[in-house]
Amino acid sequence: MPRVLLLLTLCASCKKPPAPFCDQDLSGLWLNSSDTRFAYRFRDHGGTLRGEFLERDADGGLTDPDERIDFELHRTPTAVAGVMRSTGRTPLGRTCPVEYGIQLTSCQPAALQAVVETAVDVAEDCKRARLEDGGEIPPRLAEFRFQRATHPSGGGEDPVSH
Repeated sequence: MPRVLLLLTLCASCKKPPAPFCDQDLSGLWLNSSDTRFAYRFRDHGGTLRGEFLERDADGGLTDPDERIDFELHRTPTAVAGVMRSTGRTPLGRTCPVEYGIQLTSCQPAALQAVVETAVDVAEDCKRARLEDGGEIPPRLAEFRFQRATHPSGGGEDPVSH
């Protein structure tokens, strides 16, 4: 009997790890309802969310942008956050890879809220530019709302097939 009590006591003290923030499957097509020119196709791999940016046409069609923008976000118990990868130009015109921050701040089955870094100043060495005193330039952020699309492909096919 003491072993059973010991096991029950041990099990009672075991706590489940907290569920990750936004633990629903985010795979599919998401439309930016804050700026109807934008859409995103995500593939949810559990702890990692990958995707790409798409442009929305006035007729609702989707096209790949001239410049590719990829997403990689990671889940933790308190956030889904990561980067958008694209390119930026230095003041002298050099093209450099750039990462913009993104974090989901609200997660519902049909809607997401995200805070997104919208601009990055790039120095000639392709690193983020700094203030004259060496400090970081404050991020330029915008908040967007994404709506889950009711789209024929569910976001899994090439946009030209629609």
